[in-house]
Amino acid sequence: MPTHSLRTAWNSARAYAAAHKVISAIAILIVLYGGYHVYGTLTAPSTATRYVTTTAATGTVVATLTETGQVNASQQISLSPQSSGQVVGIYVKPGDRVYAGQAVAQLDATNALQSLQNAKLSLQNAELSYQQTTATSTLALNLIVAKNGVTNSQISLQKAHDAAYASVASIYSDLGAVMTGLDGVLHNSNVVGRANQQNIDAYADLVSSNDSTISIYKNSAETSYTAAYTAYTNALAAYKATGSTISNDDLIALAQSTYTATQTVAEATRNAHDFFDRVTSDYSLYNLGTSSTLAGLLANTNTYTTTVSSDLSNALSDQSSIVSAEQALAQAENTLQSTEGGSNALTVQQAALSLQQAKDSVTNAQTTLAGYTVTAPFAGTIAAVGVQKYDQAGSGTAVATLVTSEETAAVTVNEVDASKIKVGQKAMLTFDALPDVSIAGTVASINSVGTVSQGVVSYSVVISLDTQNPQILPGMSMTADIITGTETGLVVPQNAVKASGTQSYVETFNPPLAGSETSAGASSPVAPTRTVVTTGLTDNTNVIIQSGLTAGEQVVTATIAGTVATAPTSAAQSTSALGGRSFGGGAVRALTP
Repeated sequence: MPTHSLRTAWNSARAYAAAHKVISAIAILIVLYGGYHVYGTLTAPSTATRYVTTTAATGTVVATLTETGQVNASQQISLSPQSSGQVVGIYVKPGDRVYAGQAVAQLDATNALQSLQNAKLSLQNAELSYQQTTATSTLALNLIVAKNGVTNSQISLQKAHDAAYASVASIYSDLGAVMTGLDGVLHNSNVVGRANQQNIDAYADLVSSNDSTISIYKNSAETSYTAAYTAYTNALAAYKATGSTISNDDLIALAQSTYTATQTVAEATRNAHDFFDRVTSDYSLYNLGTSSTLAGLLANTNTYTTTVSSDLSNALSDQSSIVSAEQALAQAENTLQSTEGGSNALTVQQAALSLQQAKDSVTNAQTTLAGYTVTAPFAGTIAAVGVQKYDQAGSGTAVATLVTSEETAAVTVNEVDASKIKVGQKAMLTFDALPDVSIAGTVASINSVGTVSQGVVSYSVVISLDTQNPQILPGMSMTADIITGTETGLVVPQNAVKASGTQSYVETFNPPLAGSETSAGASSPVAPTRTVVTTGLTDNTNVIIQSGLTAGEQVVTATIAGTVATAPTSAAQSTSALGGRSFGGGAVRALTP
C-alpha cells in the first residue's frame, strides 16, 4: 500500500477515535483484557496434589467438658457411691459433723482390690522390660541377635535350596522308572496266547465282545501315556540343563515345571490303572476266568500311582520351602537393618509407652477402688443416713444426705454430657466477674433424675470448690472445665483420622514424604497408604491411636487438591475494568471461557 494511503488511513482512524472517545476507550479495554486473559491462561502453572503431614508421637490427651452455672451459698446433696456393691461399713450418723474427704460408708471392694494388685504387677513387669530395653548390654545383644538371625536364615535358605534340588532329582529318577514301567505294562506282550499283541490291545480284544465301552478306557490310557511321555522328556531335558548352583528363582521355576510334568504322568498312571481295573471287573462279571498276568499289571499301576502322588507332594513342598526361607531371610535382614539404623530408639519408645500405660492402669485401678468408698466432698453436717449395713447400693443410691454452708458451684448439663461426668472428676472453675481468679474443684454429685423442659432432658451437677475464696460471692456466673478423661499413648491430630463405614483409618507415607510437615505440604508421585486404626480418647483436637500405627510414622493431616491457575474472569472484575459500567455485559461475558 502506498505511504500516503497508510497516512490517510491513520489520520482517519485518529479522527474517528477523537470523535468517538467512549467507544474507542471500550475497544482498547476489551483488547487489553483479552490479551491479559490469553496470556494468563497460557502461562498458568499446573499444581499437583500436595499432602500436609505430621509424625505420630507419644503424648497425653485430656478430654474436658465446658459447662456454665452459678455459685451457691449453701447446698444439700445426696452422697452416692461411684460403684455398686454391698455396704460393709457405715461410719456416720445423723447430726455428725464431717470434714472434706472423710469416709461416710464403705462398699465391698474385693474385686477392685484384686484388679489393683494385678495392675501393680503389670507395672512391675513394664518397669523391668523398660530397664532391659534401655540397658546398653540389651541394645548390643539385640544387634548380635539380629546378625545371627541373618546368618541362620542364610544357612536355612541354602539348606532349603540343596534339599529342593535333591528332591527334584529324586522325582525325575522316579518318573523315569514309572514311565519305563508304564510303557511295559501297556505295550509289552505278556498275555498268554496273544504273543503278537501288546497287552493293552490283547485285553481290549478279550473283553470287547462283552464290554463295548472298553475302547474308551483304552483310548484314554494311550492318549494320556503319549502326553505324559512328551511332558516328561521335555521337563527332563530342562532339568539336565541345570546344576546344583541354579539360582533360587530358577529352582522355583524348575520345581513348578517338574510339578506340571508329574501331574501329566499321574494322569497317565491313573488311566492305565482304570483300564486294567475295568478288564479285571469284566473277567469277573462275564466269567472269563482268571489271569495272574492281569493281576500283576494292575498291581504295577497301583505302585506307579502311589509313587507319582508322593512326587506331586514333594514338588509342591520344594517350591514352598524355598519361598518360606527367602521370606525369613528378608525379614531377618530388615530386622538387622532396623537395629543398625536406630530402630532401638523406636523399641525404647515403645517400651516407654508400655510403661506409661501400665502406670495409667494402676491409676485407673486406684480410682476404681476409691469409688467403693463414699466420702464427703466438703465439710458439713450429715442430715440423714439412707442405708444399712449389708444393703446393696449403687450410683443412684442416697447413702447419706450432707448439708454444707460452704460455697459450691451448680451447673446444668444435657443428657449427653451427663453420661460422661462422674463423681470425683476434677474441674477448673473461672468466674465472669473475676477474670484473674481460677479455682480447682471436684464433682461432688450428679442428680440421677433428670429434668425435662420442652422435650430436653437436663441434669444438675454440684462441684465443690477445693478452696474457699472470699471474692467469690453467691450467684456469680462461672464456667467449669470438667476433666472427663485422660489417656496416654500414640497421639495424632483429630483431622488425620478418617472413617469408612465402621472403620477408622489414617493415611501414611512410608518412606516419609520429605518437606511435607509444613503448611504448604509436598507433592508425591504415589498416593498415601490407608492404614486401619483403633482410636481411643479424643479432646476434639488430638486423638489417641490404640493400635494400627507405631511411633514415628508419618500421617496425612490435610490434602491440598491440585489446581490450574487462570486469569481473573469474574463479572465483577469485568465490570470494574469498565469503570462500573457493564454496557449490558454481553460483550464482556463472551470473553469469559
